[in-house]
Amino acid sequence: MIATVNPAAVPALTIGGILFVIFYVLAAVYVWRHRQEWFGPDASVDGDRKATRYLQVIVICIPLLLLTGRVLFELIGLWVK
Repeated sequence: MIATVNPAAVPALTIGGILFVIFYVLAAVYVWRHRQEWFGPDASVDGDRKATRYLQVIVICIPLLLLTGRVLFELIGLWVK
């Protein structure tokens, strides 16, 4: 471990992490509700394929899931201590 967390900063980090998780859940709901607009078929694009749309979803979702998992891991670590 390179550094330790200052115990005085734990409440602020916890609140920031909780706000991030709430923001992420709201963003996920928004993306889910508008998924057809963003990732649906587009007749004006030549070569529009289902596989291309799946790749778009993967490129967006995997980094978001990894980032959220890391934040949740750190929040749980702060609550356990």
